[in-house]
Amino acid sequence: MKVLLLTPAPAQQHLGGFATVSRYRDGLQQMGHLCEVVGSTGDGGLRQSLEGTVSRFRPDLVHAHDIHRCGLQLLGLRLPWVVSVRGEDLHEDMIDAERGPLVCEVLRRASRVLVPNPEAGDLVVRRVPDAVGKIDVVPRAAVRLATNGTDLRRSFGIPPHRFLVFLPGGLRPVKGQHRAMSLIPVLRAAGADVEMVLAGPDQEPTYAAAIRAMAGEQSGVRVLTALDAERMGAAYLDADVVLNTSLSEGCAPTILEAGVLGRPVVAADVPGNRELLRHKETGLLFGDEEEMAKQVLALYRNRNAAGALGVRIREDFSRRFTAQAEIRALLSAYAAA
Repeated sequence: MKVLLLTPAPAQQHLGGFATVSRYRDGLQQMGHLCEVVGSTGDGGLRQSLEGTVSRFRPDLVHAHDIHRCGLQLLGLRLPWVVSVRGEDLHEDMIDAERGPLVCEVLRRASRVLVPNPEAGDLVVRRVPDAVGKIDVVPRAAVRLATNGTDLRRSFGIPPHRFLVFLPGGLRPVKGQHRAMSLIPVLRAAGADVEMVLAGPDQEPTYAAAIRAMAGEQSGVRVLTALDAERMGAAYLDADVVLNTSLSEGCAPTILEAGVLGRPVVAADVPGNRELLRHKETGLLFGDEEEMAKQVLALYRNRNAAGALGVRIREDFSRRFTAQAEIRALLSAYAAA
């Protein structure tokens, strides 16, 4: 099979999507299929037009990972095509007055609609009844990142005994980093020796500037740009807890990356996160900022419990979210298309 994969560009602004598409490409090629990626190269540069690539590569199927940024280009394409539904598609673009009708039209016309979990599929069908019968659940793989990059503690002189909270993710409103800005003062007031590092691309410039300004007004909070894969892996291992503050999620790659490395995760109690984590078994879910602070403080005060949480999430993710299962589900969806 010849598969053309579409991903948003530039890659450094859409790291999660690019990582997923790259994983699809590598997995498909290992199974003997031919693949090309349109949208960005590893350094974020545009490769070539969709029309030119289709004419040259002559794919059997086209797969867009991001409905609004990539899927709209497929309307009218005279080839089987499928789309992956992301959290942003579900919780923002589909209900936006301007973007929503176009996104829903893509879902109506797609040969298959790929979702990371059944709950996302149910939501698609409620909003686009024409998608009934063409939903495929393709769980994302939890892939262990390389961990030999320069770690955060060494880079910034953070002592080994200090509790480090790591909040990865692109800086945009839906990721909710503003919810974490009060965390360090609250924890320090409770006597905790703690520091927090945020890392991710500036995906919404105004919001990113506001987050950086808020962080600059208090000690113990650093905001970094996006880290490469090796540094991300090292950063996860350096963290005592990995935080997710999203207002909505589809299937957070940062939680998968942290979990498969055995890091304790404290995450917002939203549907996409609830499908990944079992509260108090493989992670902690919070409803508001006060509950978030209490959960992080509890892990600070009980390092053994934090370690046990990390062991359980690693075992759970290593069993449920394998690369082999991801590619099998992907090929099943392609066959149905």
